[in-house]
Formats: sequence, structure tokens, C-alpha cells
Amino acid sequence: MRRIDKLVCLAIIPPFLITLAVLTFLVFIHDLGKLSELLITRNASLGVIVSITGAILPGIMVFSLPLSYLVGILIGLSGLSGESQITALRACGIPIRRLLPCIVGIGILVGAVTGVLSTIVLPQTNDVLREVKDRISLIHPTSRIQARVFNDVFPDIVFYLDDLASDKQRWENVFLADNSDPAAPRTIMARSGTWISDSQNRRLQLHLEQGASYTTDTSDPSKDSVTYFVATDIPIDLTDVFRAQEDLKNRPQKAVEQSTYRLWKNYRSAPAAEKLEYIVELNRRISLPFSIFPFALLGLTLAAGKSKGGRTSGFALSLISVLAFYVLFFNGIRLASVGKINPWLGLWGANLLLAAVGLILMVIMERNFRLGYWISCALRKTRLVGLSRRLMLGKAAGLVAGIDRAIVKSAGCLTRLIFPKVFDLYVSRGFLIYFFWSFMTCGTLFVLLTLFDLLDDIIRNKIQVAVVLDYFTFLTPQIIMLVVPMSVLLAILINFGIMEKHSEITAIKAGGWSLYRISIPMFLIGSGLCIGLFLMQDHILPYANDRQDGLRNIIKGRPPQTTMRLQRKWIFGESSRIYNYEYFDGNQDSFVDLNVYDIDLDSVRILRRIHAKRARIDRHGTWILEEGWIRNYNFQRGSFRRIRSETFHFPEKAGYFEKEIFQPKESSKLTYAELRNYIGYLKKSGYNATGLQVELNKKISFPLSCLVMALIAVPFSFSTGKKGAFYGIGISIAIAMSYWAMAGVFDAMGAYGLLIPVLAAWAPNILFGASGLVLLLNIRT
Repeated sequence: MRRIDKLVCLAIIPPFLITLAVLTFLVFIHDLGKLSELLITRNASLGVIVSITGAILPGIMVFSLPLSYLVGILIGLSGLSGESQITALRACGIPIRRLLPCIVGIGILVGAVTGVLSTIVLPQTNDVLREVKDRISLIHPTSRIQARVFNDVFPDIVFYLDDLASDKQRWENVFLADNSDPAAPRTIMARSGTWISDSQNRRLQLHLEQGASYTTDTSDPSKDSVTYFVATDIPIDLTDVFRAQEDLKNRPQKAVEQSTYRLWKNYRSAPAAEKLEYIVELNRRISLPFSIFPFALLGLTLAAGKSKGGRTSGFALSLISVLAFYVLFFNGIRLASVGKINPWLGLWGANLLLAAVGLILMVIMERNFRLGYWISCALRKTRLVGLSRRLMLGKAAGLVAGIDRAIVKSAGCLTRLIFPKVFDLYVSRGFLIYFFWSFMTCGTLFVLLTLFDLLDDIIRNKIQVAVVLDYFTFLTPQIIMLVVPMSVLLAILINFGIMEKHSEITAIKAGGWSLYRISIPMFLIGSGLCIGLFLMQDHILPYANDRQDGLRNIIKGRPPQTTMRLQRKWIFGESSRIYNYEYFDGNQDSFVDLNVYDIDLDSVRILRRIHAKRARIDRHGTWILEEGWIRNYNFQRGSFRRIRSETFHFPEKAGYFEKEIFQPKESSKLTYAELRNYIGYLKKSGYNATGLQVELNKKISFPLSCLVMALIAVPFSFSTGKKGAFYGIGISIAIAMSYWAMAGVFDAMGAYGLLIPVLAAWAPNILFGASGLVLLLNIRT
């Protein structure tokens, strides 16, 4: 390989690999919570987790490989152009087109991998997740059981445990409602219990000891019975669950789930309604790998066209090019799917258009090439050159340079107001510049990948562009929350890494400044970002998440939904009283099919049960029950009587039943104070609030991750020596992946009671913050 080719490869490959890792990580982090939940709650083996990860990655890399290739070209060649190496090559008589074979060679490898993933691997991995999850669906299901809450992990059974052993194998003081036989429902109280699994026969068995079973005849409630037992077993048949899973598995395959060979073989004979879908899917799989050719042309001409843009220009040009391509690609798929344009043109139009733009820019640059000179003259005659100038295709780098200068100027003005020393201004300005471009790059890629995820739904449900724009507008605060800590880490490592490479840090240390003093601006800015994230999380994010959730339901074609789950049917009240109802109307404070259980957990007995077909609570707090009965188990004679309409005085008021249950992931729609009060209510009513407690603590711990990232980035950046920015970016990716992987695991452990909520929320910050502090205290200042 010639030295020029080596130069180009060494310039392109590092940013390509780094961008690939960042982009793949940003998408994979969405599924990390599910993987950690599977690992913790199902006790899945490491092999299962690896299998699931392998099934997820192809769908991500189909898009991240071409994107990373374009970003690698623009950043790598912009760096060479900024260092005047492109100018030196041209001064030696080497044309720009000489760099193209090496770039295309790398692109062919990237396109081949993308093609294999798109046409062969991805269709085969669509069912892997479902199959793997089905295989482990019966492994330790009781790992989700919590004490002092109503557990409904088994079909037709709800139970409450007063205490639970640490290994979750033994239960103490059990209240259980068994509705597997609707004609004779049972209520069981037991001193202790455990469970036995039989995965081969698809059954579970609950083993209860020292208790009583209360059976009610729904046709004549007066004929109920009480049975006392030393031990009893309750089998749980899961055949229906597996049958439903098998029916879902055996359903007809969609176009995206079929192999490429099957699509090619059957699309001609497919029904008219499916034929268009098959053709679009075929072209979609093939056109993405071939996008490397327009990316190669466009990347080379944009990056090499300016001599002083630098890698910062590469970042910005990457954003502009990626947005241009995928806006065209997205609209082409949308128009082709509804039959507005030919599917071939819709799916290949973005490639053709950008390739044409790249060729035009190449011809303009290569005027010393005779064919290029002829084409340039022809283009000038047809006024296409003037059109390209009016569209500012050749001035993209100049525009980026202007933006960069504006950022430098505004960052300088901002830091001048905060830091008194010239060096503080210099360090802060560099940090803010790299922070801005890192933030824009990560945020834009996040938006694009979210758009890919919703693409099929947007096309299928014919969603207007205005709705999609509104959705991303309200999604922006959530994106900011996720991207800012990563951007802080990248900015510090790049900024100090470049300063260390250029020996600026050495010169500053020689002037008597310690590394601790140099890093003070980074910690102050990081602290300010922590405060900003917390305020946005508490004042902007709840409203924005509520709106974007509603818009997402519209895009998904779902009916309007409340942001909460359906009403819970079991509530623990005061004085050891349990309420169960079919429905509660908050407008009229009325119940349907109300059951009230007075229990004694110490003696594991039901003292009294009240049933009413209808019940309501008046404005004075008096309960009025109609058409029901009362069974008092403390007396043998006169223990049963019917009621037509009778008043009761229970301490619980209507407001106690009006609140519904937020899922932990929806806690972002509440402020810190609202969530804290809500958790107190859930604990009182006997509902599992462990997951919400983790989210409550994360409302404080997550904004502080900016400071943690700064604490760990500063010593790493000073220890990179002369390795430069790319080494710092690689280190930041490894740190970020470790941090978010650990955060996902600790979240799942906290949500399922394996760690206390405070420790689950703060453990990543504590571990990484302590590691950063140790490194910071041990560097040579």
C-alpha cells in the first residue's frame, strides 16, 4: 500500500470505528434496561444475554455502518485538510481523485458487511428474541415477588405476603385469592408458603402451610365453606400462556421478517396489497449497502474542498450530510409505500441524488483533469454550476466555519463573565466548542435513529409531517437529558487531549499552574450543567414527556390513552382491611362488585368478608353498600346475612381510591415533590413502589452524572499523553458504555428488591465518582 493510501486509511478508520461504537451504543442503550431486567428477574444465563445482544445488534448496525463511514470520511479528511496535507498533495501534482480508490475500497468492505447484515442476518434474527424469552419464561418467575404488596405474577391468582425470605423461596403470612374456578372462588390465609416449578409440564405449584381456605358458592353465597389445613398445594397451569405464544410465533410472517430469497421469489405472485410492501422491503435492504458510493464521493469533495475547516468542520459536515441523505431516504420510502412514486426511485433516489452532487463537486474541484474540464465547461454552459452555487453546495464548509467562529466568540463572551484568568477563558472556550459539536452530533443521531424506529408506523398510519415535527419537539428535553453527560465526557477528553498533544499542558505546568487549578473551569461548568438538568427535569420534562407520549400513541396508531396503567383491583386499607373491586368510578365515587376483607395476619384468619354489587361513598365519607351480604367468621350462628342497602363507616375516603398507578418509566412525568408524595400513597395502600423509589432517587443522582463524568474525564485526559483526541474519544466511549451498563443493571436490581432504592440509584455515581477521585488525586500535578 502506498503512503498516500496509508495516510488516508489512518485518517478515516479511527473516526469511523469511534463513530460506529458511539452510534451503536446510543441505540443499544435503549434495550439495555430490558436486558438487565431479563438478567436479574429471570436469572438468565450469560449465554442467553449474549444471544439476545447478538439478535439486537444487526438491526442497529445496518444503519450505523454507512453513517459511521460517512462521518469517518468527513472527520478524517477534514483533519488532513485543516493541517494543509490535502493542499500539499495537490501542490505535488496529485489530484483529489487519487484518494478515491482507497476511500471506495474501505467503503466496499463496509457495504459488504452492511449487505450481509441487511439481506441475510437481519431477517433471521427477527424471531430470536421471542424464542429465547419463551425458553426462559418459566425460570424463577417468583423473582418478581415482593413483600407487603399485591402480587399478580400468576394467572387468576393474587396474593399478599407479610414477609419474604432473602432468597425469595419462603413466604410468611400469606393472603391469597384464587379465581381459577369462577363458580367457586377461594380465599386462602396461610402461615407460610413456597413454590415448586415444573417447566417440562409447563406448570407451577404453590405450597402453603398452616392455614385456612374460604370457598364461596357464587350461586348461593350462604353455602360457603371453610377448610383448615396443615399443608395444601395450588397448581398453576400455564398451557394457555404457551399456546398464545405459539400462536403468535406461527402467524404469517411480515415482509420485514421474511428472508431476502423468499421475498425475491414470492413478490411477483403476492397479492396486490402485499406486492408493493415486498418490493419496497427488497429495495430497502439492497439500497442501504450501496449508499457507501455516494457517501464516498460526497465525503471526499466536502472534506477536501476547504483547507482550514479542521475536524470540527468534519463534525458539522457529517450532521448536514447525514440529515440530507436520510431526509431524502425517509421521504422516498414514505412516498413509495403509498404508491405515489415508483418504489425503485423512492428507495434509490437518495443514493442517486447525492452521488450526482458528489460528482458535480468532484468535477468542479478537478479542473486540471481534462474530462473534468470538459464537463465543467458543459455544466457552466447549462448553468448547473450557478445552481450549485445558489444552493451553497460548495460553501458548506465555509458556512460551518462561520458557525464555528460564532461559537468561539459567544463562548469567549460567556466565559469572560465567569472566569477572571485568560487561561480559564481559553480552557472554557475550548470545552464549550467541543461540547456543542458533541452535543449536536449525538443529539442528531439520536433523532435519526428514533425516526427509523417510527418509520413504518408513520408510513402505515399516514402521519402528517407536522405531527412528526411536534413529536420531536417535545422529545428534545428527553434527548438533552441523555446526551449532555456524554457530551461533557467527550468535550473534556477531546479538549484536554488536544492540549496535551500540542504540549500546552506541559507549558502551563512549567508556568507553575497545577492540574487541579487547570481543571477548575471544567468542574464549575459541569456543576452548572447539573443544576440546569435538574431544573429542566423538574419543570420542563414532565410536561414535554406527557405531550410526546400522546403524540407517539398517535404515530403508533393507538387510541388515546391515559398516561397511567389501569386501576389496580386490590388495595390494603387501614386496620388490616383489604379492598377488592371490579371497577371504581372516580366521578361518582362508586364501586362495582366490591369486596371488603377484615383479616388478622398474626393468626392468619379472615375475620369478616363483605360483598356488594354496588357501593358508593357520600360527601360525608359514609359508605353505602347495596345488594350484597356479610359473612362473619368469628361466629358460627347468625354469621351470614344479606344486605339490601346498608351504611358503613370505613376510615378510607374516596380520594384513597382515585389515584391510579404510574409505571416507573412514566415517573419522568412527575416532579420530584409529586413523585415523593405519590410513593407515600402507594406504600400506604399496599402497592409495590420499589421501582418508583429508584426513579425518585435518580431524579437527583442522574443530573449529577455531569459532574461524575467531569471527575473521571479530567484524569483520563491528562494521562493520554500525546495520543490526541481520538484516543480520548475511544476512552470516553468505554467509560460511557460501562457507566450506562452498570446503571441499567443497578436499576433492575433496585426495581426488583435486590438492592435498596437509594443504593441502586446512586451506585454508578458512587463507583465512578470514587474511581475518578482516586485517579485525580494520584496524577502528577
